[in-house]
Amino acid sequence: MYLARLPDKSRGWRYMVRQSYFTGHCYRSRDLLDLGDDPSRFIVYPGGNGFYIDTAVEEAIAEMGVAVSQEDLEPIFMPFLPPHIRRVIDGFDRKSRSAAPAGGCTPADDLHRFDRYRLHFLKQGRVDSRSLGCTPDRFYASLQHKSRDEIEHDFMAAERILDAGELASYTYQIFDLQQYFTERFARSHPEGLDQDRLDRCFMDALCRLNGDESFWKGSDAESGLREHLVRYAVMFFDHPFPSRDPFHDFLRDFMNRHRIHRPPESVQVSLAESARLLGVSVDVLKKMGCRALTRQYRKLALRHHPDKGGDPETFVRLSAAYDKLLKAKQKRRR
Repeated sequence: MYLARLPDKSRGWRYMVRQSYFTGHCYRSRDLLDLGDDPSRFIVYPGGNGFYIDTAVEEAIAEMGVAVSQEDLEPIFMPFLPPHIRRVIDGFDRKSRSAAPAGGCTPADDLHRFDRYRLHFLKQGRVDSRSLGCTPDRFYASLQHKSRDEIEHDFMAAERILDAGELASYTYQIFDLQQYFTERFARSHPEGLDQDRLDRCFMDALCRLNGDESFWKGSDAESGLREHLVRYAVMFFDHPFPSRDPFHDFLRDFMNRHRIHRPPESVQVSLAESARLLGVSVDVLKKMGCRALTRQYRKLALRHHPDKGGDPETFVRLSAAYDKLLKAKQKRRR
């Protein structure tokens, strides 16, 4: 069992007890009990540091055909205990936390690369693709025998330890965006890369993952960008790479001023067609700033990307229109 934290328009967050179960060929998830917006109301304190979970929770879950004990429920309600009680409990080596997965460890090569990259960053602070192949299977025990929904909620909880300055680096590494660049500093200084190209590479990687059936095995189909991936778009686009020192700003400016000339794009898009592709009038398009243009492009690129069922020709022409307009607007600003 696990705790799912779900957005709720009226209450902010809603908490649901869910269970992963094996169907014979994959793991799926199902709802067991809605805890509402305040799971702490189910915790009873008889005195001192003692506590137990209201027996009504056990009874409600039992009605779903799942037998649970207090020991099973404690990890679910742990985040809602007072800090002084949590400190006491954390001092004990509980069997439920240290036990190996019941079905043994799945070989690391059978796990999705995106899961492995995320776990490496969250446990080690970075992703070293060279060490992935020699990491013992036990390292990935937390990913074993779980539905995609449970794995994603586990990662959401773990990602809360990241501060705002780490989010851009986190998404850059877990999506392995450096593979698209040949610059020597691509691994260590992504802030010096062409940011427009980096944005496009990220969207391509995000859309590929969104349509990867092996990754979403056992999950219900969703239209558009899957809910579990929205947070990565927010992490990447709303949090810039941290600026370490003035040298990095100089490096980026230098690279932008000395880029190798590229031949003109083979796809030619008129201003009128560009406006139509971007969903605005010609007058509005002319007045658009670089940021507004980029926001509009990103929104439409996610919709028209071929990996999301969009038309490839429309996506190509939209990207060509965006590149041409952005270059023209940047040139006028100089």
